[in-house]
Amino acid sequence: MRLKPWIWPAAAALVALAALLIGLFIVDRLGERAIARQQTAMASAARDYFVAFARDEGVRALAETLNRHAQVGAADGFRYALEDRTGRMLAGADVVSSLDAPDAGWRTVAEPDAPRRLWRVLAQPLGGGYTLIVAEDLSARDALRAAIFRGSALAMLITAFGAAAAGVALNAMLLHRTRAIAQTAERIAGGDLSARAPVHPDGDVFDDLGASMNVMLGRIEELMTGMRTVADSIAHDLRSPLTRMKGALVRAADPDAPEPQRMQALDDAHVEADTVLATLNALLDIAHAESGLSRENMQRIDVAALVLGIAELFGPVVEDASQTLVTHAPSIPVLARAHPALLRQAVGNLLHNAVIHAGAGATVVVKVEEAGLGKARISVADDGPGVPAEHLGRVQERFVRLEASRTTAGSGLGLALVAACAKLHGGRLVLADNRPGLLAALELTDPRS
Repeated sequence: MRLKPWIWPAAAALVALAALLIGLFIVDRLGERAIARQQTAMASAARDYFVAFARDEGVRALAETLNRHAQVGAADGFRYALEDRTGRMLAGADVVSSLDAPDAGWRTVAEPDAPRRLWRVLAQPLGGGYTLIVAEDLSARDALRAAIFRGSALAMLITAFGAAAAGVALNAMLLHRTRAIAQTAERIAGGDLSARAPVHPDGDVFDDLGASMNVMLGRIEELMTGMRTVADSIAHDLRSPLTRMKGALVRAADPDAPEPQRMQALDDAHVEADTVLATLNALLDIAHAESGLSRENMQRIDVAALVLGIAELFGPVVEDASQTLVTHAPSIPVLARAHPALLRQAVGNLLHNAVIHAGAGATVVVKVEEAGLGKARISVADDGPGVPAEHLGRVQERFVRLEASRTTAGSGLGLALVAACAKLHGGRLVLADNRPGLLAALELTDPRS
């Protein structure tokens, strides 16, 4: 069922109306019972009083009292009379003489001249053949009951209208706040990634929702911007090798080209294809690491042994670059839960960057440290030219290369993969000035903690 803006006020009105009707019914029933109990008690008290009066003062004095009461009248709806044993009225209100009173006890009777006017009559025998009659006009009781009902109805109507007005105002406020968030979502859907939900300083639950939504939108905008940058960079970085590959294949397909030239063209196409595949594989590795899909392959390993093994493999490469490789690691195993293959690739990327950018004569220092239970810190430092401070954050992004001409081989994905590896391991990649040179520290933390 689709909820329209008018549904809530209509539902609230129906519920209020139903509650009002039920409340009025309960008030009417309870009021009627309370009035009946009160009037019965009053009639019984009057009977007892007049019986005691007749016993103390005599029947003649009682008759005089009842006549005076009939002359004065009463606003409580009760009439009193005294009858003899033949049913003839001796004293009291004239109206009682027309009522068909019982011999004793209670009876509800209609007034002969007004059939719809009912009386509740109590007959109490007295000594000497006399009978005291106490008659209650039920129309007075109905008038009291109606007054109570009208007062209760008015009070409940005022309450219901107040609740309805508050409900309408609350509904309008909710619609206003939700529409503001919906309009922000519509602007986002229309392509305006800078749109944000309105948030007031004195926040309520909607401001908390808007603030959380704005954080999410900021992250989405960041990711979308990153996707555009990655797409542009992929197109830029893959266009050159694909163009060279196409040129090499054209040369290889030339029937007039000498055989050595054709074989060289095929080798060139093969090299460019490897470059494209390496770039795509690096992107896939980064995506798997950032999404956590590689976490199932994590296991508890000796990080120090793994890093020292990679450093040993890079030893000849460092020597060929006329650099010096220094390693520092504890004599005991540094145990941590890690993804061995991805960690090897990440450490290899750090060493590869140091070899390429540190320059001849530089010293590359690889250090492994235990940073706590299940934690490790791998650092690769050099004393080369380093990275300007304003670019330390950028170089971790995909396809970022500080060399504008891009004459050096590479795709700009090395540090991005290291950062993704750190994220997979619950840690981070820290780049700092080694004074001189660059210090790259890969911090590993058990992601389960």
